[in-house]
Amino acid sequence: MLMKVMSRILILAALVPLILSLFFLMIIFGGSFEVKNDMIDQPAALSPLVESYRIKVQEIAEKHEMEEYVDLILSVMQVESGGAGNDPMQSSECQFNTKYPRNPNAIMDPIYSIEVGIMNLKDCLNQANVKSFDDIEHIKVALSGYNFGNGFIEWLKQNHEGKWSLEATTAFSSMMAEKMGWAAYGDPPYANKVMNYYSQYTFIVGDGEFIMPLKDYIVTSAFGPRSLDGFHYGLDLSGGYGALIYAPNDAKVYRISKHCAPNGGFLGNYCPLYNFASGAGNYVQLEVKFKDKLLYMIFMHMSDVFVEEGQLIKKGQVIGAQGHSGNSTGSHLHIEVHENCDQCISTENGLIDPSKLLQEKEQPK
Repeated sequence: MLMKVMSRILILAALVPLILSLFFLMIIFGGSFEVKNDMIDQPAALSPLVESYRIKVQEIAEKHEMEEYVDLILSVMQVESGGAGNDPMQSSECQFNTKYPRNPNAIMDPIYSIEVGIMNLKDCLNQANVKSFDDIEHIKVALSGYNFGNGFIEWLKQNHEGKWSLEATTAFSSMMAEKMGWAAYGDPPYANKVMNYYSQYTFIVGDGEFIMPLKDYIVTSAFGPRSLDGFHYGLDLSGGYGALIYAPNDAKVYRISKHCAPNGGFLGNYCPLYNFASGAGNYVQLEVKFKDKLLYMIFMHMSDVFVEEGQLIKKGQVIGAQGHSGNSTGSHLHIEVHENCDQCISTENGLIDPSKLLQEKEQPK
């Protein structure tokens, strides 16, 4: 009996270092080993499962005169299901499904799901007055119609002159959720999620010396005094979890951090530890030479980082994706700018209001 007890004590003693190691790893990497990223692993990278449907999608697309939209169809499939299941286009509930009940995931035939999805997407493209595969602004209207239902497109025409914006989709989602008595309705940044995969569009251009780092966004917290912590040293934007982030100007990648849990943010999470930007989560710091100034711009709380330290990048180039990493209470992009100070964060040393550089929408007070 004594030998059994001693044996159990020795086993427990041997496990203690392993348990402690796991505990510290959870702290360092954001408190969880679960990586929840329902968006992208890299810009415009369709999964092998989705790519396996390409030939069949081309065949069905030609039948419906949609051959120039094959990449768009596959991008929709990527966001809807990643190519998995019997209803990869998630088209069970749409009007063109005449074989199965119009309930979620009711379609039991992947090929039929693709055909119904293509018919539905074509209808949305027509209602949104899309002219061609590169008519991006109208395509985004059609994509939101695919997500919300075609009632969205008519509503957008009546209330927002048919122009897509994240504010408009958020307003429609809130209106419909209240009307239906649901907690949520649709996915406001859905069009941006699909566009992330639409491989021809991973580089943007814009007017002005600095461009905004997100295609479509909401300002969630402006620069300056605020009630939360007294003073906000940066500018917070949100284009939706996984939205691609673009370089505002030509720059050198000065520092990166990419080992924090992409969706593991919480208040008090100081990943990356032992770093001048502790709590910034996954980040990219750019060194920008602007006129006679040397600026250090840091982009925090990313889900993914697509550049390396020392890399020279161009204005409008993809550098990462929006996430919820580090000391973050929700998915957003925090931008902070300091002049002649590469290790400054949340200080007034060389601090510059990002909105003075970036061309942006009107900020909430």
